[in-house]
Amino acid sequence: MKRRKVPVIAFSGPSGAGKTRLLARLVPALLRRGLSVAVVKHTGHAHPFDTRGKDTDVLRRAGAVAAAIEGPLGMAYFGPPAGSLAGLVRHLPAVDLVLAEGWRREKVPRVEVHRRRVSREFLCARDRRVIAVVTDEPPPRDLPTFAPDEVAALADFVRSRSGPARRRPRR
Repeated sequence: MKRRKVPVIAFSGPSGAGKTRLLARLVPALLRRGLSVAVVKHTGHAHPFDTRGKDTDVLRRAGAVAAAIEGPLGMAYFGPPAGSLAGLVRHLPAVDLVLAEGWRREKVPRVEVHRRRVSREFLCARDRRVIAVVTDEPPPRDLPTFAPDEVAALADFVRSRSGPARRRPRR
């Protein structure tokens, strides 16, 4: 069976604007609305994801292109970058919606997270992919706008943009 293309909505804004905090509150609100959700984060910083001297690190240093480890609480994959948001999404399990933190250069719909104390500039002023703004001041163009504490209303908006939930088998 072919896997359907999963909708992706990016949440973008400067560091310190509250993207992770917002997503940590939005995910449970979307779960309550019947969606299964995955989150991917982009960083421009070099980050040592694997721990030096651990088995996965030793095996990658020995020449393995990638190494994965699984335990009772989850799995971790250490390998070359996927190269794009779509490439990373292909590694995820089947979900109804992917929320992407960052990924400003990707051509996906996005919600801007803006805080006046962090930046005076709005991403939506120059990026037409912005479909809504979470902000503490009026944005420069007419878009659906949410205050940082309006998580339920934002969840309803995101739910309306995500399409139908997958049918889950009955247990």
